Amino acid sequence: MNIILFDNNDRNHLLPFTFTRSVSEIRVGIMTIRQKWEFFLKQNISYLTQDYLQPLCPLSLTDDNLFI
Repeated sequence: MNIILFDNNDRNHLLPFTFTRSVSEIRVGIMTIRQKWEFFLKQNISYLTQDYLQPLCPLSLTDDNLFI
């Protein structure tokens, strides 16, 4: 299963932190949200974010995707 962390419109409430990065790249403690998901799921995570941030945060789609 391919895990994809996506940003919805609530990301605007987290500005200016999310102006240059995806919500999942915000640090919570020592790790980012993405790193925490990767640690617990033992697999790589991809992103679905704003168009201007997508080159920095790659999206990987497969036949079996789970959007979180």
